[in-house]
Amino acid sequence: MKAPIIPYLPALTSENARELLLTEGVTIQLQQINWPDFPHKPEVSVCLGHSGKSLWLYYAVRKDYVRAVNRNDQEPVYEDSCVEFFLQENENYRNFEFNALGVCLSAVGAERKKRRRLLPEELALIRRNTSLHPDTLPPEDVLSDWNLTVEIPFSMIGLERGKSFRGNFYKCGDKTLIPHFVSWAPIKKLKPDFHRPEFFTELSIA
Repeated sequence: MKAPIIPYLPALTSENARELLLTEGVTIQLQQINWPDFPHKPEVSVCLGHSGKSLWLYYAVRKDYVRAVNRNDQEPVYEDSCVEFFLQENENYRNFEFNALGVCLSAVGAERKKRRRLLPEELALIRRNTSLHPDTLPPEDVLSDWNLTVEIPFSMIGLERGKSFRGNFYKCGDKTLIPHFVSWAPIKKLKPDFHRPEFFTELSIA
């Protein structure tokens, strides 16, 4: 798999992020079904770019059974309609998991069961903008579309211009109408498991 190059987009702002990432960012499609027992595959893409100080991600999700029960950061958003970004940082890896309302679950560490969850003041640095609102969520049994824009400071994840890193992108929903576990890069394990840095793939920052 050729390493995607995340472009430098100095004009990125919260107001223009969606349009700029769609037109000038690098787009990654999430199409990998790793476990035949879970064949459901919503249409998901993520567009990436950076401002020199932050990594920006724009997730576009289509034909999803939207569940958004968790409303507070560090709740189990992977049970909801969820998009995720994992990356390797030296010996540690980080997970950034977001449900359709932008609620975030995130931790850092080398060993899966001994990782530190981010503090509220750290989570507050992650800017999120979603197309959905708690008062206007679609019915859970109706296929729906949604999108999410995320800004993560480089200082939080140890990235900078010219650096390469390893990561993966996911779409899941453990308790949605049809549970699913879709990834960008393949995961060669018998059961669904996204916490597998050994299967991360290289990306580069322009």
